[in-house]
Amino acid sequence: MAIKDKLYSLSEDIIISTYENNSRGILSQKIFNIEDVNIEIQNKYPDLQLSYSIEKPSLISNENSFESIVFRGFDNNYNFENLNKFILGSRIQSSLSNKEIIISKSLSDKLKVNVGEYLSLYFQTRKNQKIPNIRSYKVLDIFKTDFPDFDNNYIIGSAESLQNIYSWKENEFASINISVYDNSKIPITEESLSKLKSIEKNNLSVKTVESKYQNIFSWISIFDFNIIIITTLMILVAIISVIISLFIFIFEKIKMIGILTSLGLTNNSLREIFIYLGIDIILKGMIPANILFFLVSVIQNNFKIIKLDPNDYYINSVPFSIDLVYIISLNSSFIITSLIILYFTFVSITKYTPSFNINSK
Repeated sequence: MAIKDKLYSLSEDIIISTYENNSRGILSQKIFNIEDVNIEIQNKYPDLQLSYSIEKPSLISNENSFESIVFRGFDNNYNFENLNKFILGSRIQSSLSNKEIIISKSLSDKLKVNVGEYLSLYFQTRKNQKIPNIRSYKVLDIFKTDFPDFDNNYIIGSAESLQNIYSWKENEFASINISVYDNSKIPITEESLSKLKSIEKNNLSVKTVESKYQNIFSWISIFDFNIIIITTLMILVAIISVIISLFIFIFEKIKMIGILTSLGLTNNSLREIFIYLGIDIILKGMIPANILFFLVSVIQNNFKIIKLDPNDYYINSVPFSIDLVYIISLNSSFIITSLIILYFTFVSITKYTPSFNINSK
């Protein structure tokens, strides 16, 4: 899975929360007058899918170890389809119960805990609390995202569980999570939501997934730019190689062109012959190259032969994208460019007299 796709799956497209939550980096402070915000959003944007969540810091432990984590609790409206992409076991069909959590593979290894076993979580619900609130949770499943910041710090559970621990009402949450079906409309939707009266009145923040993970998206954009440069250079080198090959091919046949012309063969007939021969040469190189690309892509995507360090690249192997539209467009452009070069080269040669072409060396 591409890095951008992972980010869109791990975080909702748009998150509404308090500015205090943004400064803390954890969605722990409740949104006041959340019902007013919900009503205005649903009235003006009925197509948007809303879910709600709470994040609270916690200590997680068992007989083997202690770990500091963030408990991310979702309400019953949360769509687990995105999270299921990272689940190592069975798919999560619906919401989690108050006593169930999902932990990462890295935490599972550190704590030496498996699916079906129980963990104790410690919560501090008020300042200067000497004895923390302790809750026991069953590990329902394990996920692996290859994002160290997420895998090492988050567990997934029920928002209702946190509401009970912190004495929040059932309609009180720390964030409103909004899913936009078309990613290209996220910036426009964010701008429109920011102007809602209930958002401005309650001094709430509206952030997109790109602003939440700004550093990663900036890092990806640098990679994209480098890829464009490298791809452009590779295409130029390939085109130059083809041009040289076609030049050699035609210049080797100059005498033959002169002889055939002197025997009465028209330039149009000669041009057709050379174009067919040029297409034959191009396809003999292009078809094996495309077959090799598809084979390498399928093998790499299925067997992950070329590995990457997730701590550096957020993915564990090199992904190969098979975009048929892009591949067909690139191949077509390459063939057309080669034929244009072949045509004009041939035209320049046929301008000379047959005797000149026959006597050329």
